[in-house]
Amino acid sequence: MQHADFNQFVDGFNRLAKLDLDIGEAVDPDAAMARLMSYSAHVAVGPEIVQSVAHQIALLTFVNIASRFALGGVTVSGLGDVPLLAPWLGKDLKSAVIALGGNVGSKASEAPVVIIGSILSTPPERGCQLTFEGWRGGVVPLGHQRLSECDVTAPAAVLSGAFAAAEVFAILRGEAGAGLRPQGLSVWRPDGDADWFSSMSDGPTLSQLPNHLWVLGLGHLGQAFLWVLAMCPYQDRSAVKLVLQDTDIVTGSTSSTSILTIDGSTGRKTRTVATLFESLGFMTSLVERPFDDGFCRRADDPSILVCGVDNALARSQVEAPGFPLVIEAGIGRTADDFRSVRLHSFPAQRKASALWKAGAIEPDISIGKTPGYNRLKEQGVDDCGLTRLAGTAVGAPFVGGIAGVLMLGQILRLLHGDTLDAVIDFDLRALDARRAVGNSVLTQLNPGFQSCI
Repeated sequence: MQHADFNQFVDGFNRLAKLDLDIGEAVDPDAAMARLMSYSAHVAVGPEIVQSVAHQIALLTFVNIASRFALGGVTVSGLGDVPLLAPWLGKDLKSAVIALGGNVGSKASEAPVVIIGSILSTPPERGCQLTFEGWRGGVVPLGHQRLSECDVTAPAAVLSGAFAAAEVFAILRGEAGAGLRPQGLSVWRPDGDADWFSSMSDGPTLSQLPNHLWVLGLGHLGQAFLWVLAMCPYQDRSAVKLVLQDTDIVTGSTSSTSILTIDGSTGRKTRTVATLFESLGFMTSLVERPFDDGFCRRADDPSILVCGVDNALARSQVEAPGFPLVIEAGIGRTADDFRSVRLHSFPAQRKASALWKAGAIEPDISIGKTPGYNRLKEQGVDDCGLTRLAGTAVGAPFVGGIAGVLMLGQILRLLHGDTLDAVIDFDLRALDARRAVGNSVLTQLNPGFQSCI
């Protein structure tokens, strides 16, 4: 394979297909993609979907995320002629589902099932039940007690859809316990001491939403954050001003992790996201130069910087421009840690420049020794190309979806008088071990807001 052709391949390679290449379960990239093509999922919706915004948000979130790894198809049954209540694009719910990569139809053979709402038919043999209440969302085993699914915040509805996608992925891969355990979080109390199924971890009625934000990085995390924001019940979207900053262009792999990007998109990520958000009624401004210590926040810039970039240098400098509040998150990159999330708020007990040493050199990436890498080497791919592939992140859109909810959750907690967490740290494989450390430095501020509908 020629060098230019291989670079094009890497740019277009699905970031979850790379998982099987890296752990040695795929003999070559085609086999890794074939496994994703064999994955399918089904959603069965109950009558709540007709009148519940939250149930519709959860459905659209699941379809949007799952269609990026269940390449054999995501089908939905029980829709009928349902008006679109969720704040998204489409003339009805069915057209929104199709636009996000789903299909309306019956369950494919062996596909795990996600149940949304109440269904009267016999529960399937494998799958999970999505559920939410207040600021809490997640999944439970089929037939398990559900939350009330009333008085739901939009982030909790998104959270449940993202957790359902994560659980379906685990079921498809045959992971131990998949579909047999409750999995969820409270956006209001994400720490490990809080029981997400208990009302004690819930927050107040959602009444305020942020009006002015600077979003740095429009890939996996940035787009996930913006999806949650778009689902929130704004009274006046035209009053919401978003500064979108990125320098990257959309590649073939972008849509495998970035949930505002559709297959076939081209051009700069800033333009892609801005076009979509303008069509949703938001106001956007674009910054298309690298984020560095040359930036200085002006008086009329947003008070809050939301950062979802994946390089240490930029992260070490997030406090330098002088934003009163920075919400930053990062996710794992390898087959071992791609389901891990670490979120920070600044200012905090430790400075960003201390967490990520400015100018630090990224660790060396060794070439994979698995059968897939060996096959590529036999096909003529040189060490430079193999090293580039080895250094490409494994990425799962459901991980970004959950992280995006918690990033917005920090801002919403601020607007509702709560103290924030300096660090939230968890891995989806071991949620019980999650931890959150309170921010003892950050003081209250008014970042600009409007009331909810």
